[in-house]
Amino acid sequence: MKLKDLLLKTGIIPPSELANREITGIAYDSREISSGFLFVAIKGFSTDGHNFINKALASGAVAVVTEREVSEQGIGIEDSSLILINPAGNNRDLLARVSAAYYEYPWEQMKTVGITGTNGKTSTAHILRWILENEGIHTGVMGTVGHVAGGQAIEASVTTPDSLEVAEYMKKMISSGDQACVMEVSSHALALSRVNNVRFDVTLFTNISQDHLDFHSSMEDYLDTKKKLFGLTKLNGAKIVGTYAPGWPKIEGAITFGERACDTYRVKDISVGLSGSIFTLCWLDRETTVSVKAPGRFNVYNAAGAIAVAVELGIGIEEAVRAVSSFPGVPGRMERVDCGQRFLVAVDYAHTPDALERVLKQGAVLAENNLIAVFGCGGDRDSRKRPVMGKIASENADLVFVTSDNPRTESPEKIIQDILVGIPKTTSPVVEQDRAKAISMAIKAARDGDVVIIAGKGHEDYQILGKEKIHFDDRERAVDALADRGYKCVH
Repeated sequence: MKLKDLLLKTGIIPPSELANREITGIAYDSREISSGFLFVAIKGFSTDGHNFINKALASGAVAVVTEREVSEQGIGIEDSSLILINPAGNNRDLLARVSAAYYEYPWEQMKTVGITGTNGKTSTAHILRWILENEGIHTGVMGTVGHVAGGQAIEASVTTPDSLEVAEYMKKMISSGDQACVMEVSSHALALSRVNNVRFDVTLFTNISQDHLDFHSSMEDYLDTKKKLFGLTKLNGAKIVGTYAPGWPKIEGAITFGERACDTYRVKDISVGLSGSIFTLCWLDRETTVSVKAPGRFNVYNAAGAIAVAVELGIGIEEAVRAVSSFPGVPGRMERVDCGQRFLVAVDYAHTPDALERVLKQGAVLAENNLIAVFGCGGDRDSRKRPVMGKIASENADLVFVTSDNPRTESPEKIIQDILVGIPKTTSPVVEQDRAKAISMAIKAARDGDVVIIAGKGHEDYQILGKEKIHFDDRERAVDALADRGYKCVH
């Protein structure tokens, strides 16, 4: 693609000597540059791409787009004739525009679904993909537990990739035969222009609760950012909002799902158990019984949301319900560790106050005797939620183990102390910084009919200590602890 065509919708008019240069790729990381690439310099949170312009040119970049006049910043540019300045000064948005053009707007060539919300994005996305695949619609996915394009897994470092990868992965989906894409859209992605040019056939909002306030200035800002997703809905597309949790936005013309009598997709008669849940879904003048293998009331809403999207995409409700009944579950989302023991051990990604409260309340419903909770909080993240989560754990669990999560560069002891501030003095939590030991102690304490919830990391198979990432999987540690009690585990 010629540079002038790539920049057509950016407001940048390249000089004649650059206009017809053939662009063979785009990069915002100078280490990814090859001959013929366009380098988009972005000022990030920890590094500034403008400092690597010479490196990009030396690696073969034929042009560079900057956010500012770089010569004034004391950066010695060897060939300033290759530098184009973005008059808008926002290269994140520009990257989204040129990526869309370079990969030929792939979202216009397939059915696309964008899902946002604090909790439930991953489960809803994977249930929906399961429904579509069962209907013979090959479907790619982008989200927290990994991306899939053309049936091939791609490791995910963030929930929603940067705009360049979003366009690239969706193009790969199309070329591999995928007919649909289901994408988890984080608030970071919406704030940082990662999906600015994507257009969705269906957009869905699950719920909102306190999270990412280290990034957003307030809950109002957090919600407003998430609401931007609805502005990316295709003309004649569907907007769907979950009304089952407080704080849901009122979006004009939106379809709703929840327990209200006026909801488009109404959920009622919910019954939850250790092996899953059953509920009735009312739509138009029809009532359908839905069974979900994954335990927990919140999975009822995740399933209802996924069914609503499927129906809006043209799938019959009977077919959608039938597919949901065989859905095996999502890694790290109320995932059972079953080694034949007569008590439930479940690993869940719950790492926000609302998510922790939800999973513990569901654990309490399932428990015949005691509810045991193991959790910590991540370092270098919103510290205000730590005492809140401590209070939630103490109020909902009979026995609480406070431990380490991903401390990152913070002191694990300090994080734990922040958690303990929210736990009443009348409660006696067990404090064990070593997460493996905490899991072992919790499982050792469990008796028949108890429920053990290991929260915070879910599908993650690592722990971040300082700046080092080590292997650590809650599920593996739970299996080890059960084996120590004499259970023969296959997991």
